[in-house]
Amino acid sequence: MKDIEGRYYAAFAELGPGAANDFKHLIDCVQAFLDLLNDPETDFRVKLMDYGKVKSDVFEFCRYYTRRLGNPLMERLKAEIYEILEEVIDWWGRQEVFNIMRGKR
Repeated sequence: MKDIEGRYYAAFAELGPGAANDFKHLIDCVQAFLDLLNDPETDFRVKLMDYGKVKSDVFEFCRYYTRRLGNPLMERLKAEIYEILEEVIDWWGRQEVFNIMRGKR
C-alpha cells in the first residue's frame, strides 16, 4: 500500500490538505484490513464483512474524487487497490481451506 500511496499522494496533495488526509485515511483503512486478515483470532465472517466494507469505501472514494481528479486517474487507483484486495482475499481463502483440511479449525 505504501507504493500506491507514493504514486498517488501528490495528486491529492495538489487539491489541498483535506484531500491528502482523505487519501491517507483510505490507505490506512485498506492497510488495516490487510492486517486484519493476518489475525488468526478474528472470525472469518468479520473478515468477509470488512472486505466488503473496504471495497465499498474504495469505490465511493474514487467516485467522489473522479469529479476533481478525472476518471482515468481514479479508475487506475481503484483498479490497483482492487487487485491487491483480490490477491489477498484469494490467498486468505486458500489458507482457510488448508487450515480446515489440516484440522486447525
